[in-house]
This record gives sequence, C-alpha cells and structure tokens, in this order.
Amino acid sequence: MFTMQEPGTSVASRYWMYLTALAGLAIIVLGLVLGLVAGMASRGGDRDGAVELAPGVPDPTEAILEWDRSFRDADCETFQERTTSDFRAEYGQAEADYSTCSGFRDGLEEIQAGKPRDFWRTYRIEVTDVSIDGSTARIETEETWEYLERGDVEQASDTYTYDLVLVDGEWLIDDASFLYDGAETPV
Repeated sequence: MFTMQEPGTSVASRYWMYLTALAGLAIIVLGLVLGLVAGMASRGGDRDGAVELAPGVPDPTEAILEWDRSFRDADCETFQERTTSDFRAEYGQAEADYSTCSGFRDGLEEIQAGKPRDFWRTYRIEVTDVSIDGSTARIETEETWEYLERGDVEQASDTYTYDLVLVDGEWLIDDASFLYDGAETPV
C-alpha cells in the first residue's frame, strides 16, 4: 500500500530546506564579498594615491594650490597665510624681500620679466606624491609653464618638493626645493 513518510520529510518540505540552506549560504557569501569590497575601498590611498587624513585635518595639497594662486592673483595675504615666516624670510626666487607685501609685489615683477603676459594662465601644477607624518607633510609636484626666449614662447617643466608643517590646523609651506637655480627642464 502507501508508505507513510515521517513528518517534515515530504518532497516539498525537503525542497524548502534546501532553498533555506542555499539562501543562507548565499547571504554568507554575499556578506564576505561586500566585506572584501568595503575593505579594499577603505584602502583607497594604496589604490589611487589618496592620503587618509585625521578628522578635521585639511588636505595639505590645498596649501600648495592656494600658494600658487597667490602668485597668479598677486595676493600677498594668501601668500603670507600659506607660508611660515622663516620660509618668507629665506625665499629666494627673486632678489625681493618676500617677508613684506611690497617685497612680494617686487618679486612678482621680477618673476614676470621675460615671461609671456599670460604666464600664470599657462602655469600648471600636478601633485605627484604626498606623504604625511604627524604634523609634517612633503608634497612633490610636476610644474609646467611657458616663457619667452628671444621672442619665441618656450615651455619648461620641473619637479619640486614642498615641506609643510601643520600649525593651528592649517598647513604652511616651510621649505621648498624649487628656488629656480636655472636647472628647469625644457619640455
């Protein structure tokens, strides 16, 4: 005759048990995959050069870009806000005394001599490396610009290194390796 099945062992019941087990396994695998993806995403500094900063610490590359804009815009206030007083006293890109705003303006005139009228429009900065160690940072850049050579517009580039210090929550340029010694590389 008919064989009696134990309760819970019907084909439908076994089917639902397998589906439940399969769904549980899928949830575990999905959790592992999402965990791995989240872990890799949190290591963005290893993947795309991003630097992880402590909460509330500004990006030091902004100090470099603002400092560069201070030259383009003839903005002495920003120049002074983005540099230490020691750096301004020793800055030697031109003969000017960069510790004062009048010296900053004199330096701009000296820098502009022999360069195209739109020199700052053609000046480009690419940040190539950033390292931070507590309250100090080192930033390397590749900088490209145009200048006039016997009436012809020429292009040059050079690699510069900026050393910054964190003072009262702001990054300030404290030293730099670009004091224009004539070693710029033509592009």
